Amino acid sequence: MMTQTRSLLSAAALGALSLALASGAAGQNGAGNGASAAAATQQVGVQVTARATAVIAAPMAGQLVEFPAADGDSVKEGDVLVRFICAQQDAMLARAKAELVKRQELLKTQQALKALNAYSKADFATAQNDVGVATADVAVAQTAVDNCIVKAPFSGRVAATSVRNHQFVQAGAPLLDVVDDRDLELEFIVPSLWLAWLKPGAPMRMRVSETQQDYDGKITRVSGKVDAASQTIKIYGRIEGDTASLLPGMSGTAQFPSASR
Repeated sequence: MMTQTRSLLSAAALGALSLALASGAAGQNGAGNGASAAAATQQVGVQVTARATAVIAAPMAGQLVEFPAADGDSVKEGDVLVRFICAQQDAMLARAKAELVKRQELLKTQQALKALNAYSKADFATAQNDVGVATADVAVAQTAVDNCIVKAPFSGRVAATSVRNHQFVQAGAPLLDVVDDRDLELEFIVPSLWLAWLKPGAPMRMRVSETQQDYDGKITRVSGKVDAASQTIKIYGRIEGDTASLLPGMSGTAQFPSASR
């Protein structure tokens, strides 16, 4: 919920900045300063986001026995992020496997009797069904054991943690946020009239407030819907070149040379 709230606030801030810039440009046009208005409309607010981000939630209710991740840590795909106490789940799996072996042996006996033509069709069918049920029980128990360990879905960085080691959590409770800080994307909210010239592939120049550096990039895609109330639309872009100094959540301004054409 906190991640969604931050995203909504960021989108609102970008929209307000874009509308303010567009309104300023309109006012300058009304004053007869067409050249200044064209320059003003080239610049909009932009936010750096991660294309891959995940809020990792607890797949089961239980007590944490291993929670090594801390905010800012780098993780690799497959790394163990969370481990629950799993004694009960391990015992249930062992019992399910033992029951499966038992049912398989009973089925073998029925198969031997069938080969001698000294079997009951009802008993044979029951033995087959029992093996199927026992196999399914093993799969269910195995899933419960697998849920005792939570692994990183992709490589990236821990962006936030919501619990501590040895804490008891409920199923579905948020544990930590993971973002892919290597695959970054840019988000803009611009006047929908800009769609006449702002297309995927259009070049852009971005200045990031936190780093006070300029970066070249290009537009990659356009949202599929215009906001009818504000007559704005969300645009996405990518930075071309080194992004090692950037983090999701950074913001700045972007200029589009295509606007002057």
